[in-house]
Amino acid sequence: MNVTSSSSSSSALIAAYTSAANSRTSEARGKVADSNTATDQTQNDDAVSFSSTATDYSDSIASNAPYFPVRAGMNADALILGVAKPGAISSSKDKTFADVALDARKRMDEKYALMKDSGKPYDNSMADRNALMGDLDRRSLYAVATNEGGHFSKDEQAAAQEVMRQQAQLATGYYVGPEDQKKNWRDPFANDPVGRAKAALNFMDNMSPEEKATPQWLSQRNTLQTALDQATAADPVELAKKKQLYFPILAEILQNGTSWFDKKESDEQNASDALDKLKAIVQSTK
Repeated sequence: MNVTSSSSSSSALIAAYTSAANSRTSEARGKVADSNTATDQTQNDDAVSFSSTATDYSDSIASNAPYFPVRAGMNADALILGVAKPGAISSSKDKTFADVALDARKRMDEKYALMKDSGKPYDNSMADRNALMGDLDRRSLYAVATNEGGHFSKDEQAAAQEVMRQQAQLATGYYVGPEDQKKNWRDPFANDPVGRAKAALNFMDNMSPEEKATPQWLSQRNTLQTALDQATAADPVELAKKKQLYFPILAEILQNGTSWFDKKESDEQNASDALDKLKAIVQSTK
């Protein structure tokens, strides 16, 4: 598999993500226009902020690029950035959700055409899936995943759902990606279920507005928050003695806590049962 990420596409993506910040700082400049000293300081701060943001985004893309292979000559920068920055906005910027769906449809059709013109049409492989949706931010992906406006096929919906699950799993330390890259993956939350829970909550809190408006999001976030509260409220010494019991339970809650596209009623019950077990363990430490 070829993994490509052109510097020009990355630069354009980073510029899109930071444009909102630039707009805000332009307003700030207007408020201090009567003070040259203040304006000079603001401009300097803006440059530092932009540089820091660009570096942060660039590093996020580089570190996760191996897990989102694409066909040669194409990129998946928006998908990659969505692991560390699920709230980053590019393709959906300043659009209603209906327009986000139309824009995603247009972008994907252009990618289909590019692949066909290359002599190798879209083949539904992981690399082509990533290339097809490579410039869609998470909000645009959600429009595809939920078939907003009825513009997307079942296969396209499933592909978007898979990408969104992959972003969430990688963000919380669970590997999802090419088998040949698994050996290079390092779980940042190994033996740290509390850190993993905090990462999951942070990821959920930065999902797109439409995702966060669903009752499933609220239910799962409450479950995660309750699990975290239970773990952190317990006596740490006593809880450490029972980590072989509560680590697997918290892991079970977490692994199912950032995606709901294929949730069943039984999954909700399993999560509830796991939370009850966790509460019982915590109570036994007091």
